[in-house]
Formats: sequence, structure tokens, C-alpha cells
Amino acid sequence: MISAVCLGFFGAIFGLVGMKCTKVGGSDQTKAKIACLAGLIFILSGLCSMTSCSLYANRITSEFFDPSFVAQK
Repeated sequence: MISAVCLGFFGAIFGLVGMKCTKVGGSDQTKAKIACLAGLIFILSGLCSMTSCSLYANRITSEFFDPSFVAQK
């Protein structure tokens, strides 16, 4: 989840730089490439988040159905 948050932050920064209304970033062609990079970073951030949530849910269900797990269910 930490990597997903960090990637989301950098994706937002690249997204702001890649907007047409900002003066930073160069020409329109360069801004389009930066905006595409921001989209790819957001997709990677979503995959990291989905992976971490799925692993946590798998751990919870495996502990719940484990008969040798002695903690409160």
C-alpha cells in the first residue's frame, strides 16, 4: 500500500505537469508524453493497491478457516 500511495503521488505530479493549461513541461508533444506516463503510473498504483488488498484478504480468510489458529474469530 505504501508503494501504491507513493506511485499515486508521483502520478498526480506528472499529471499536473502534463496538463495543457500549465506552463511547465515544454511543448504539447512533450506534455502528451508526460500525461501518458502519468496514466501508466496511476495504473501501476492501482495494481499495487489491488495486490496488497487481495493478499490481506487471503491472509484473513486463511486464518479464519485454519483450525489450529487459536485467536478470537
